[in-house]
Amino acid sequence: MAGEKYEVHRRMYDMLRDRDAPGAKMIVEWLGGIFSAMDDGRPIVYHSFALFSEVIIALDLQPLCCEAWDMMASHVDPQHPIKSIDVAHEAGIPAEMCSYDKAIIGSVMRETMPPPAMIALSATPCQNAYITYQAVAHLTGAPMWVSDIPYDMDEVGAEEYWVEQYKGLIAFLEEQSGKKMDYDRLREVVEESNRCVEYWLELMELQKMKPAPRSGPLWTGTYAGMTSFGLPSSTAAVKATLDKVKEDIAQGKTAVDDEKVRVIWFHFPVGWDTGLIKWMGEMGAVVPYVEMDGYRAEPVDTSTPESMLRGMARRALEVPMVKIAQGATDRYIEDLLYVIGEWKGDCAIIAGHPGCKWITGAHGLISDACRERGIPVLLFDLDLVDHRVTSGDESRARIEQFLNMVLESQK
Repeated sequence: MAGEKYEVHRRMYDMLRDRDAPGAKMIVEWLGGIFSAMDDGRPIVYHSFALFSEVIIALDLQPLCCEAWDMMASHVDPQHPIKSIDVAHEAGIPAEMCSYDKAIIGSVMRETMPPPAMIALSATPCQNAYITYQAVAHLTGAPMWVSDIPYDMDEVGAEEYWVEQYKGLIAFLEEQSGKKMDYDRLREVVEESNRCVEYWLELMELQKMKPAPRSGPLWTGTYAGMTSFGLPSSTAAVKATLDKVKEDIAQGKTAVDDEKVRVIWFHFPVGWDTGLIKWMGEMGAVVPYVEMDGYRAEPVDTSTPESMLRGMARRALEVPMVKIAQGATDRYIEDLLYVIGEWKGDCAIIAGHPGCKWITGAHGLISDACRERGIPVLLFDLDLVDHRVTSGDESRARIEQFLNMVLESQK
């Protein structure tokens, strides 16, 4: 089987396929689809995490979100992304580039990622991603479509332009695959993703409870969006998380026994430090909101093909990172302050991924905005993929000192 070439992901598939958990089933279905597509010669479509998979699935093409592929591998082999990053460095990719993106380029070069028939992405959330997929297109020879996004969606004609770009995505996939979009099938997919979104939004609302029922990333929602959006497996995974949280609430269970401080983690989680949130909980710190979970969108109107395309285009702008990382710092700060208020945060931690230069460059503005409102905020560089940049001991020492300061100020 062709899939046997990708040993790390095959191990993950084997590890998860006998588990009953809906989240495991969602990942198994996605990985199994990729392996089957390789064996059957069915087209694989690379897409970025900022472009959900509905239209790809509706065309009966196999989505492969490159960021998710490498994130999965790190659960089985923590050195997998490190090896890919080092290969990218050796090939001349700049060290200051985002490590998520360096890992993708390195994995393509190492041939640890199945080759694509085509590549589809939107020009978000940052230039790192855009440039990375250009490099991947060059390395693989696969044709690529980039949905261009206006800098300011409030400008006259900006939304119409963006909707036309989304239509262009479908036209590209049709042309490259030789398939025609079946809008009845698309309606089925979008109605399924609508259900998934409803469960996702309800989960996020429950996290506003004080004390919080869960701490740290919810995971299933984000993985659903990246791998299987519009399939029943993704909806089932998010619903299972929601049901478990509701069950815990009914039984009076909370994320930590004695919630002392609520921390807004306004970035993606640290992929290599899986015990960080539990460690913070030992100090009485709960994390009710992680930015990667922050998908806040309306259901898509599925009454007509036009309403579906328009709704999906609008909803694509609410993908975590996309809505706050298009370049204007005020959007980022406004959303941070909104989240702190809605999720009752006592403080915020922004472990600024070194590849996210737009965050590092805004440290002063972020600090000023939080200081004016009396919100403690910790800003420091912590690579979310590569543990060699800032060690676990160093980052935990900073977080511990910060949390102790916040706890002391509450006395």
